[in-house]
Amino acid sequence: MADSLSPTQAQALFDILTHHETYREIQAFEYPDAISTYGPPFQTDDATVSTSPLLQGLLSRFVLTLPGLKNVSSGFWDYRCLELLKEFAVVELSQSYDRGILSLRKTLATACSAIIEFLGRGVFGGLSKQEEKQKRDRYDASNPEDSIDAWNDFLQRIVYDDMIDELFDKAKETDKLEDHSLLVQAAHEYLVVSLASFAHYILVLNPEGQSLLTVVENIHKLVPYTIMRSTLRVGNVATMISGMMKLLLAKMSVGSLTNWIGWSAGADEGMNLLQTIISQVISWDVKALKARATKLERSKDAPSKEQFDALKEYLSRSREEREQSREQSRQQPLPLVSLILATSTASVELSEEQEKIALEYVNIQFAIHDREAIANVLCHHQPDHLTQAIRDCVSAYEPVIRHIHNAADLSGTLSDFEAFLTDLIKLTKGNSNSDASKQDAESFSPSVEDYTNLIKKHIKSTHKFLHQVAKNGPEITKWYHDYVRTAASQFHISGPAPTHNTHPAAGTMTPVLQSLISSLSDADRAAVLPELDAHATYLAALASSSNSRFSAVVANDSATSFGPGTYLARWQALLDATPITPVTNNGKVRYGRDLEVKEASKVYEAMKASGQGKVGNEEKERRTVQRTDGAVRRGQPEMPGVGRTVELLGAKFRDVLAGMGRREVDVD
Repeated sequence: MADSLSPTQAQALFDILTHHETYREIQAFEYPDAISTYGPPFQTDDATVSTSPLLQGLLSRFVLTLPGLKNVSSGFWDYRCLELLKEFAVVELSQSYDRGILSLRKTLATACSAIIEFLGRGVFGGLSKQEEKQKRDRYDASNPEDSIDAWNDFLQRIVYDDMIDELFDKAKETDKLEDHSLLVQAAHEYLVVSLASFAHYILVLNPEGQSLLTVVENIHKLVPYTIMRSTLRVGNVATMISGMMKLLLAKMSVGSLTNWIGWSAGADEGMNLLQTIISQVISWDVKALKARATKLERSKDAPSKEQFDALKEYLSRSREEREQSREQSRQQPLPLVSLILATSTASVELSEEQEKIALEYVNIQFAIHDREAIANVLCHHQPDHLTQAIRDCVSAYEPVIRHIHNAADLSGTLSDFEAFLTDLIKLTKGNSNSDASKQDAESFSPSVEDYTNLIKKHIKSTHKFLHQVAKNGPEITKWYHDYVRTAASQFHISGPAPTHNTHPAAGTMTPVLQSLISSLSDADRAAVLPELDAHATYLAALASSSNSRFSAVVANDSATSFGPGTYLARWQALLDATPITPVTNNGKVRYGRDLEVKEASKVYEAMKASGQGKVGNEEKERRTVQRTDGAVRRGQPEMPGVGRTVELLGAKFRDVLAGMGRREVDVD
């Protein structure tokens, strides 16, 4: 056929469509209707056709089949989780466009999307079985090429051979990595470097890393590790579980008493310890934000009080009104703050400096709104879906907890986790040598190698825990052994092994993708195919640059400022494509890739981290962004445009995935 896809084109098309579909489905959760049409398990009617077929398919395959969770009580998914997600959609958390920065929520959402899309491609396309080749006996974990080959061979043996059995058997025998095969040791090295690269990217390179670190550090300070350790040492499992539930979830208030007796219904029962920790961490953020808002209101070049009031009033407008303002800002283009003032009774006249202050003020007000909304949903909402959902999970997991408690030292495991978080926070905050110059101290940031060494130091605790469970808990080990085998089978491609040179790169989805291409007109096909060729070249360059960075980390002879992992580039691409409001009347719509957006985000996060509503050394923060942005740009090729492909085939691909999900339900 003249319009047949080559293997590289099929791979590129599959990559494009899964990349955009995954993020589209995650973005849809901004609206209450998304969860109402998600399908099982949130809707028990099997006739529901999911509007999020990729996420729903992965949830059904990997989450709903988890030991413990598969036995959760009725109402957990279709009532408690459903209502929680709806409540978050109803409160209308802010958009990065309105705020003028890349928010932490945007960062985490795009991170999830970048990881999930790889899992989606593996499930729907399968892991291609490589041409049979002579099995290697030796791998050198210190050799980057060996580690990369070992990881690929490891995955092949997980899906098509007996690697799962080997791992469980060896975990039962020993907790030492060196007792495993050379293949496992080299693949383990690949995994450790990948985890370190992810941690380095989100905590160091990303402008919102400082904010995330502050949240983790504040939670870490508030968790009662000592009391939890004492509770976990209790020998009787039922008593231990009851003690932990009382510690974390018990509420002692007049409202909880009158509701229990029946004298009231829906009265505020106060907060348990878990909710108190959440509320306290959020309140520290809100305090810093309100302090910053006050400083802006009192600044020398501040807009008038009427203008500030109009900006605050914008938050109370309906979702439809805000979307219209956002779209109008994009089309003209105009700063969002100018449109807000134009639709109010306040003056629209702002100097260039006042425009910047106004935009920061809107950002601050949205940040306060978001945090208070999150606290209300998680900590103050009646009925308390969060607490009851946790109780439901603990009840379902009681057999699992019972076996793990009998098999492993949970108190020691908690201490190991506490030590890891302590070292992670210390490393990320960065302490340069005492004899370093002030300039060196300001520019110091941990490298990927630093995170690699940190994980290697603490991952032995994970090995020890797994060994304890595998050795002393045969029943629970069998449960998870069966689960892992079932999960791995989701990536299996049935039939004879294809030859390496002729195998379609999109696996079992290749015929579907070919059909989608064939359905296009000649003109549309002529527009799509060049985009596929360009994207295929991009994917090849991405893999090559990632392997080069992996080699640099394994060599450990320098400080690598941007780690390996093709998913990091996909993550960055989503952030880069995020539209951001213009900042001046003569400006243009900005995007997440613009340096000034990243600088504004970094300065904002530094202000929050200070806890006092001030930035400190703003120029230092800008230099940090310029340095890290340069490292990211040097470390990866630029993603080509694929807008026409998504426009023509995105909805059709979604329908295909929904149809596949529908057929699975019919079979079940």
